[in-house]
Amino acid sequence: MTTQLLIHLPTDIAVRFRTAVPARQRSNFVRELLEKHLPDLDDQMYQLGLQAQRHDQLQPEELQEVDATVMDGLNPDETFDVAKLAALCRP
Repeated sequence: MTTQLLIHLPTDIAVRFRTAVPARQRSNFVRELLEKHLPDLDDQMYQLGLQAQRHDQLQPEELQEVDATVMDGLNPDETFDVAKLAALCRP
């Protein structure tokens, strides 16, 4: 899948680009530049996830506090009721 983008370039750079890169190769040229120079967000997110996992493993008491807060005031034996939730969410 591809997405078409509209970008604005200074005229002198646009002229150099059109002169240096043949018309049928321009999209591929820009794609290669972007792939080379943009950070890999998936890898960055993966690394942040690993850091969070390590933190959770070293601080298990924090997870217990979160679990207690999430369940505060809730009955774990109560079944989910869509109508009740909808009523609670009405202004």
